[in-house]
Amino acid sequence: MLKIILCDDDPFILQLGADKINHMIESQGFDAKVVSLASGSNELFSYIKNNPSQYLIFLDLDFGNGNLNGIDVAKALRQAESDCKIVFTTNHHEMAMDVLKSGVEPFGFLEKTSDLAALCDGYRKYIVMLLNQTRSEASDSSILLNPGMDEDISVLLEDIVYIETEKNVSHGITYHTINGSVITIISTLDVEQKRLGDGFIRVHRSYLVNKRHILRMKEGFLKLSNQQEVPCSFRMRSEVKKWIV
Repeated sequence: MLKIILCDDDPFILQLGADKINHMIESQGFDAKVVSLASGSNELFSYIKNNPSQYLIFLDLDFGNGNLNGIDVAKALRQAESDCKIVFTTNHHEMAMDVLKSGVEPFGFLEKTSDLAALCDGYRKYIVMLLNQTRSEASDSSILLNPGMDEDISVLLEDIVYIETEKNVSHGITYHTINGSVITIISTLDVEQKRLGDGFIRVHRSYLVNKRHILRMKEGFLKLSNQQEVPCSFRMRSEVKKWIV
């Protein structure tokens, strides 16, 4: 299970983040849990010391005058050999370069924004990234694709963003993965949906989408985690909304 910590001196931001992430976990079935809400570095250090583990930490960069900033906190965690991934949250974009120069190796950056859809996109992006890194390598978590070469290609289900019918290849469909790979095979979406299982949803007669990679829907189009947009048929929109925070 992915364990998530939020650390911010703003109680509103802290609770908002927790609510959005918890809803995301519940609606999308992520194997993750928010385990701690820390209002400052002391609470964060105390929790990690008493509960050593790997964490995804959404860490505020600026805790105000007289307090350790996010860079200082990250350095202390690194010195303690804490096994965690740190995503810095901030409105101060000019501090991003300071973070990179510090050598603390952030997992990423997340802008504090009043655009809740964008905020949720950011949380989901890093949760999915780390889940993908730590996923099980069990055989049932991958699928074999045969693009017509001498050997099959094994693709992890969590890496598949969407599949579409291929207009230029008779009876062809194309797999699109999170790392940008494009694999075309001879098959149908009906056949592939049965192979892929419940984690994928037919959103359009020409598109099959991985539920975990759906970010949001706008004007009949779905934005996916690889920043692509695919159409969603009118009759499927109510079902798809269940997977969107």
